[in-house]
Amino acid sequence: MINLGNKIKKLREEARFSLRDLGEKTKLSASFLSQLELGQGSPSLASLENIASALNVHITYFFDDPAREDSVVIRKSERKKIYSQGSKAIIQPLAYKLSKKKIEPFMLTLEVGGESGEHPYSSHHGEEFGIIINGKVSFILDGKEYTLGNGDSVYFNSTKPHKWENVGKKEAVILLVIPGA
Repeated sequence: MINLGNKIKKLREEARFSLRDLGEKTKLSASFLSQLELGQGSPSLASLENIASALNVHITYFFDDPAREDSVVIRKSERKKIYSQGSKAIIQPLAYKLSKKKIEPFMLTLEVGGESGEHPYSSHHGEEFGIIINGKVSFILDGKEYTLGNGDSVYFNSTKPHKWENVGKKEAVILLVIPGA
């Protein structure tokens, strides 16, 4: 698993934000952010996106390892993972070993009842693509709900509020592609 806490704290301190300052920018509590920094909590995809935006980095910052050489192959066993207990979700970057990417593919695995965040969220990235690999998912975009199953896909403007939720009876897997850094 990725240690997000150290990266969040480093960026927060470089920006000279207190936990309260960052909380105001992200609409997350200072105590939750403190737990993240101490490795005692796990963010939803929406929360991680908000934190990245408030700290002026791309969400890929939390996955990338600048010391690594570029690699075109990432074995399944080598994938990094962020588990969000509250969201019942696992986020896995699929190209973290490449620098200067124009796109960023992720695999989002949602347990039964899992979701990308408690509320719809938006990002400043522009466009996103998603395809349901397995399961039944509710996708909400700008207040409109779509039920998607295996093989269904979406292409949308990610600046509009959106949310993913597993509404099926088994794990759901979504392949997401967002713009790179």
